[in-house]
Amino acid sequence: MLIAPLVLLYAAIPASAIILHPAGEPDLLTWTDRPSDNLIGRWGSNASCVAVSRNCIVTTRHQLGGAGTSVEIAGITYSIAQIWNHDTVDLRLVKLYGANLADFAEPYGQTDESGMEIVIGGYGVGNGDPCENGGTTYGYEWDDSATRALRFGTNRIENPVSDSNMPPYISDVVVADFDDLSRDNPTTYECIPAVHDSGGGWFIKDDGKWKLAALSRAVEQHYENGHENDLDYMLLESWFRQPSNPALSDADVFDAVRISSYAQWINDTLPEVPPGDLTGNDHVDGADFAVFAGLWQRTNCQAPDWCLGADSEPDGDVDALDLAAFAENWLDHEPPL
Repeated sequence: MLIAPLVLLYAAIPASAIILHPAGEPDLLTWTDRPSDNLIGRWGSNASCVAVSRNCIVTTRHQLGGAGTSVEIAGITYSIAQIWNHDTVDLRLVKLYGANLADFAEPYGQTDESGMEIVIGGYGVGNGDPCENGGTTYGYEWDDSATRALRFGTNRIENPVSDSNMPPYISDVVVADFDDLSRDNPTTYECIPAVHDSGGGWFIKDDGKWKLAALSRAVEQHYENGHENDLDYMLLESWFRQPSNPALSDADVFDAVRISSYAQWINDTLPEVPPGDLTGNDHVDGADFAVFAGLWQRTNCQAPDWCLGADSEPDGDVDALDLAAFAENWLDHEPPL
């Protein structure tokens, strides 16, 4: 069981990114051993999402949205072709119309997440002013500026929790906390999600590849004294020390929907991409051939995208065997109405 009340990360407060210790904020230009920026997208105006196939993303459900919601990923805005909501869990899979994403993360299917270091990404709010008592910082306010920008940080999964009930959803989750940089065994770029980070990814590096381990869901909440559980008096802050006695550690906890519990559901639900469809429009035509021609004799095709699917075998290159496979599917699928 979690030891603190949590608030879902969907409140409509426009702002910038994940909360980090200023002394440990990474330089994303030099921090290269992290997931690609193109794995994380924006879900509408109030949440984040993660690419899991050439034309699909996953996100949480509690921030609402539906068929009319726009999704921006890798700098392109997509409309939604289809949504699959999990029956009971705070999780949805979404197909994007016309998407052919070059970067996507496989679901992490193993159940050994406890103790593993993770990279967290999202389009949530960033740091505001420091929270201080007697000149000692014990936390940070959440920024309320109008800018939203992708930010990454690190943390460590503490433990999994089964059947976490946050109505109307019951989800398996993984839990982490926001450690003090000067104690508590923090990670290099210790961070905590905030509002708008719902649906953002927690990534584990497995066999040299970044895989999706969880989707940010909720974070510990605080209230002004005497107004406990009154949302009008909720403090939009993240703490790593006790406010009344900053000499003592008091790391906020947060959680995320555990992907290993639902990896099979995601993989079984993912729609098939028609062979030869390299543009993501469910049709194999001249536009796909133009993409194929541009990739002809490429020799550096790698998982997960295999040269946008042109390397159909896949064996690392685009050659005559791939051309023959492409030709077999020429005009084999009707365009969508």
